[in-house]
Amino acid sequence: MRPEQICLLPHLSAPSVHPDGTWAVVSMTHPNFEADDRVGQLWRIALGAGPGPTAPGTGSRRITRGFADTSPKVSPDGLLIAFLRRNQGHRPQLALMEADGGEPWIITSFTQGVNEFSWSPDSRRIVVSARVPDPGRYGTVNGINAGHEDPRHLTGLKLRHNGLGAGWYTDRPLQLFLLEVPDPEAEPAVPPAGRGAISIPEDSLAAMASMRSLTEDHADWTSPVICPDGSVVACRETADSAMITSLVRISPDGQIDAVPGSETIETPEGIHRTSMNTVTLAGDPEDPDLLVAFADLGPDGNDPVSANTQIGLVGADGITVLTGTDLGLSSTMAPGPAGVLVTESFRGCGRLHLVSPNGDGSAPRDTLLLDVDAVARGAAQIPGSHDTVVTLVTPQSPGEVALVGPEGVTILTDFGRDLREASPVTLPRELTATSPDGYPVHGWVLTPEGPGPHPVILMIHGGPHSQYTGSFFDEFQAMTGAGYAVVACNPRGSAGYGRDHGRALIGRFGDVDAADVMAFLEAALAAHPDLDRDRMGIMGGSYGGYLTAWIIGHDHRWRGAIVERGYLDPASFIGSSDIGWYYPDCYNGTTREQLEAQSAMRWAEQVTTPTLVIHAEQDLRAPMTQGLEYHARLTRAGVDTELLIFPGENHELSRSGTPWHRRQRLETILDFWSRHLA
Repeated sequence: MRPEQICLLPHLSAPSVHPDGTWAVVSMTHPNFEADDRVGQLWRIALGAGPGPTAPGTGSRRITRGFADTSPKVSPDGLLIAFLRRNQGHRPQLALMEADGGEPWIITSFTQGVNEFSWSPDSRRIVVSARVPDPGRYGTVNGINAGHEDPRHLTGLKLRHNGLGAGWYTDRPLQLFLLEVPDPEAEPAVPPAGRGAISIPEDSLAAMASMRSLTEDHADWTSPVICPDGSVVACRETADSAMITSLVRISPDGQIDAVPGSETIETPEGIHRTSMNTVTLAGDPEDPDLLVAFADLGPDGNDPVSANTQIGLVGADGITVLTGTDLGLSSTMAPGPAGVLVTESFRGCGRLHLVSPNGDGSAPRDTLLLDVDAVARGAAQIPGSHDTVVTLVTPQSPGEVALVGPEGVTILTDFGRDLREASPVTLPRELTATSPDGYPVHGWVLTPEGPGPHPVILMIHGGPHSQYTGSFFDEFQAMTGAGYAVVACNPRGSAGYGRDHGRALIGRFGDVDAADVMAFLEAALAAHPDLDRDRMGIMGGSYGGYLTAWIIGHDHRWRGAIVERGYLDPASFIGSSDIGWYYPDCYNGTTREQLEAQSAMRWAEQVTTPTLVIHAEQDLRAPMTQGLEYHARLTRAGVDTELLIFPGENHELSRSGTPWHRRQRLETILDFWSRHLA
């Protein structure tokens, strides 16, 4: 693919299935150059269309016409679809539409937008989370802009978040609200105006939806669900400087109580503290199970490295753990009549599990539903069926909807058709190498069309606890489309290969990871003689930027290097990064000597490779000062160095930045490689 084709990249939400099991709804969004934004709508997917691919417009049809409609959820009674609608230039708000068609209507008006929401089992209420600014903050007072607000008086360590709509967040905490669902048969209400507003209280939202606040504090409340008895259970931050979150129940009369056993868990090693991430109801609608996805953070609650998600059943006396610590489960659960669906990172794939608590006291079941060369992003069970609807990234497509059942996998959509027709897809070839200490290193090689020898780009992912996969990745496709071979692997520290693999990097940055990556490169060169070992480049972002900088400080075979949003100096992360209060401690150590020994910045003066440094001005994860210092030190050392800075973007530039910036980033990268690897 080419940089201008990123507008053809579909991104699908998790599916939501209608109770009658005949159709599902997903959102499909994509970058749009005209709006310089991500746009998209809701699509209805027929589930009985028969085998074989179905192009959008036959078994699939667009059912909304909004600017950016996302996160659809069908009501339990099947009458309505709730979703988030973001109008151009505004924050997302909660919207409703009738399931059999009709014009949507927006029922909230939060200044910071809606974060997430959940239906009640009886479909009469919706609980939402939204950021609530302190008085005088974020435009709550006319005439006071961000530069004229009062100073922030802060304590603790958790102060800022990287990402869209984030930044300072302790003065706009996520709070919970309970909305009464308006009658879809009633005449639409309108906001009062003029004389009609005189007798209406200013803070009333009766014209949109009857709503009451459930929480009023400075904690972040996430993943709320409404139980059949009317209570709301949600996750809540418990300490300013700790990673711990607990489960809290809010009774119908407003009483707030901690769910017993939700801050600690009994393990074979003793009592450990936990972070509760997601909560959901599953099973019998009349008497559902309450399940939670949580991370084991060790005895002191400060060890998140490779703390793989576990699933637990919430009971009156505590939490019963249903899954082990070695599965790379995600924290996103989809409820169903037989349990919860949860995806797993596994050796470059995204598998799908059904975890059933078995309330009769027998052992819980963990059923592997999907284990193919694809990445499951979201799923939903079909009522009264053994089939499951899944959104997938496949080797051929960035996003499709599939039916998974006893007969296998049936792709129902063809959202990737336009991109596939515009540019052929390069399929990866698996390879397993052996590191110098005998450790296996798994990854892929992608080669462009035509005879070699092909110039080579070694690409390194971020995290480090994430993974490359064998499925469609736009950056791999852009490189091979321009004539470069891509070599990519999952060294120690990556996700998807067990907890020990993820924790093997603690205190060893620049050691076993560099050895794994370089061993994989040598194995790829040996296995693929059409790769040109005399024309090689190296690039990576975030932690991948760190390892790129570390390697070019020690190895000088490269024609060029790209260091993007790099984690380059652990010590200077403390106090400057949104995760700096724990990340260097957990991965690198707590002493100055440990941090210095694993700093890529201290090797800058040893670099001889021409280097492009890329950073974003609003990056709070790897602050821009990391890139600025690295570029300056390379320049002072006489290295051929370039600096590319993106205004208005944060750490997620390559994934969710504005379309023109994403395009310009890829164009600059390809221009750099054309000058150094051509």
